Amino acid sequence: MKLGVSSYCFRKLMASGEMDLIAVLDWVAASPAGHVEVAAVDGDYYLENDEVVRKAAAHAADIGVPIVNYLVSGDLRTADGEQIDRLRRQLDVAHRFGARIFRHDVAPWAWREQDQAEFESTFEQVVIGCQAVADHAAELGIVSTIENHGFFMNGSERLSRLVYAVDRPNFKVTLDLGNGLCVGEVPGKTAAGLIDVAASIGVKDFHIRRTAPGEGWLKTLAGDYLLGTVAGHGDVDLASLLAVVATKPDVPVSLEFEGLEATPHAIERSLKNILELVGA
Repeated sequence: MKLGVSSYCFRKLMASGEMDLIAVLDWVAASPAGHVEVAAVDGDYYLENDEVVRKAAAHAADIGVPIVNYLVSGDLRTADGEQIDRLRRQLDVAHRFGARIFRHDVAPWAWREQDQAEFESTFEQVVIGCQAVADHAAELGIVSTIENHGFFMNGSERLSRLVYAVDRPNFKVTLDLGNGLCVGEVPGKTAAGLIDVAASIGVKDFHIRRTAPGEGWLKTLAGDYLLGTVAGHGDVDLASLLAVVATKPDVPVSLEFEGLEATPHAIERSLKNILELVGA
């Protein structure tokens, strides 16, 4: 298994200024992980700071820690030309990072259609936007992806339908093993339904409860409550899911820790647990 780490794991330390992307790359180089996934959680920072991108790419090459995936926000609900152009320019950033996979959103994380009619009309526009982005990605030798993420484009059936409708050989899925829970889909169904169209895979774990014991818990469409935690410490059956992942050994796998536990210890523990679960 090609195991790496998403920079999203370090978001709090990066936001506070305690770490930057170079420090994340160095941390990963000293860890059991072998690559980095860059998550642009701070909007268009990398789009607007080309020198940061070029220095990080050069450093990644120097220390042998490839940047395999670049993740950005996006809103293609109306196939707006300005949004498409922004994503094309973000693809250029991915290319400068040396990433060969690009993940973009198609709607704000919390947005959900009001009814089936709104879903169908929005879906048509999303397809057009994804095609335009994927076509530019192909020019750069990049695989363009959509993640099962948020409340709109989530669940294996919606993601599979989108891949089929976009109909581009370089348009696939960044498969998050836990995110299907947000829309009430059990992780086993998510993994089985999307593994064959996955270009990259994200590993996370959640505590799952029927009632929220306090603040910070996410309410799902099924009425459950989720709280991120160290991989292997939650209620997601990671052992079974990682067995599915093992059927695609060439697909990069990245830890995405988003719990309340202190980093970087929680990241270290998560990596160790994942490797133990796969027998590495």
